[in-house]
Amino acid sequence: MTCARVLFQCCTSAQLLVEHGCSDKVNIGKGLIVYIAFLNECPDSKLSKIADTICSVKLVANDDGILQSVVDYPCDLLIVPQYCLGGKLKGKCFQYHGALDKQKSETLYSSLVALCKSKLEESEKWSGSPTKFYYGTYGIRQILSTATSGPFFHFVDF
Repeated sequence: MTCARVLFQCCTSAQLLVEHGCSDKVNIGKGLIVYIAFLNECPDSKLSKIADTICSVKLVANDDGILQSVVDYPCDLLIVPQYCLGGKLKGKCFQYHGALDKQKSETLYSSLVALCKSKLEESEKWSGSPTKFYYGTYGIRQILSTATSGPFFHFVDF
């Protein structure tokens, strides 16, 4: 049974509003945007696998056009909670019965962010470079602007 859905998007730059009611924005350059939704009952034990995938998936092209992960080709990483990924179309409307409730999702999201941060810091290539790691705030409407080299999305269900 699927317990989380992750959508990957490569970008050349992105900007995200991270605080509700103010103008605090974060900016990243070339890198990866990761959207995540938690579905059903997602056990904590799945978080390590999700974090490993986020940090090791080879989707970002280096200067030679070879696909690399964010740790192998140090680049920026932005994680955005995206509740809508848990929706299913029923008739003409989306329903979110399969999405995990807000409180549990927020707890899992915080743990996932901490795991990803730890994995990035363990990488000498990543931690020794001027790369950025940011993440959105769970439970607020976030304003996201991206620049990409074309529509390039991949999703993984866990």
